[in-house]
Amino acid sequence: MTLTTTNQAYIFLATVYVGVLLGLIYDIYRAFRMITKPGRLLLAVFDLLFWILAALFSFTMLFKVNGGEIRVYAFIGLALGWGIYTLAVGSIVVKFLVKVYEIVSNIVLWPIRMTGRGIKWIAKKIPVKKFAKSEESNNV
Repeated sequence: MTLTTTNQAYIFLATVYVGVLLGLIYDIYRAFRMITKPGRLLLAVFDLLFWILAALFSFTMLFKVNGGEIRVYAFIGLALGWGIYTLAVGSIVVKFLVKVYEIVSNIVLWPIRMTGRGIKWIAKKIPVKKFAKSEESNNV
């Protein structure tokens, strides 16, 4: 298949775009890891799943844009897009996602915490009689 310069530029820009998307998806995954703190084994499984999905996503994009032809500039575009994203906004996005999670979880958990505190407060106000052993049972 003969490619014109215009087609090659389009393919390169598409791979840069996909690199940016992969960077964003990876940062979402990083925020998920920071929030859940999975163990080493689960982390390895998640990493493997991420890279499999990233490879499938990249291949699907290359297949749609370029007919599945693998060219060096496509990989350069993926790396460039990911690098641009990471350098420009990568750490900001992760911090933002973690902060959003903290805010949402606090909003969701607030009624539960208040209910628990109310139950504890009510439990303290209810007099509880302690039953002592009667004198008669001790003397027998």
